[in-house]
Amino acid sequence: MNYTYLFVGASLGGIGYYTYRNPSVLLVGIIKIVNCYHIISDSLGFGIIEEKKEPIKRKHSSINLICYDTDTREEEIREDIKEATEEKISNEKKFDLKIIEKTIDGEKYYKRLYETDLNNLIKDNHFFFGFLDKPFLQVCYKDGKKNMDIHLNLKPFYINRSRILDRKFMIWFMDKYYDYDIRNEDYSLSIMDNMVVMFELKKNEYIILRDDNENDYEVAEGEII
Repeated sequence: MNYTYLFVGASLGGIGYYTYRNPSVLLVGIIKIVNCYHIISDSLGFGIIEEKKEPIKRKHSSINLICYDTDTREEEIREDIKEATEEKISNEKKFDLKIIEKTIDGEKYYKRLYETDLNNLIKDNHFFFGFLDKPFLQVCYKDGKKNMDIHLNLKPFYINRSRILDRKFMIWFMDKYYDYDIRNEDYSLSIMDNMVVMFELKKNEYIILRDDNENDYEVAEGEII
C-alpha cells in the first residue's frame, strides 16, 4: 500500500471537512487569493485602466436664416444671420416667409421667424424655446391630385412657440420636402393628434406649438402671418 497517497487523501479530506464545518475560513482564503492576484497583476502592469468618458456636448454648429418668396418659390439662405436685419436688407427683395435653421448635434431644426430685430434674438438665443416630442401622430395632405402623409418630415419643426401649417408655410414645406408646387392648389390637411383626436385645418387656420398646452398645440386663425 502506498502510504503517501493515503496520507495526502486523508489530509485533503480533513481540510474539506474542516472548511465545511467552518465556511468562513474558506471565504477568508478566497479573499486573500483575490487580493494577492490584484497585487501581483498591478506590480507586473497587468491592471486594467478604465478610460475616462467624455461628457456629452451639444454642438450648435450653425445658425442660418431661410428667406422664401411664396409667390415665386425663390429661396435665399443667409449664413450670417447676425447681419440679416430688416434695416440692412430694407432695399433688397422682400421675402414673405422667414425661418431660422439651427443645427444641433448634426440635426437641423426649424422655427418660424416674425421678429424684425434678429440681432437681439442672436444675443440671448431665445428663438428656440424648447422641443416638443410628438404633438401629431398623423398629418395628411390632400388636393385631389395628391394624397400623402407628411408628418414624418414635420419632426424638425416641433419647436415651442413656433407656427406651422399655414398656407405660406405649406408652400415652402411642400417645395422643400416633396418638390411639389401647391400655389394654385386647393388642399386640405387632416390631422390626428397625440390624443388620437382627428380634425381638419381650414384654409385660414394654422397651428401654434405650445408646451404649456395639454395637447402641445393650439389651432389659431384670422391673423395674417
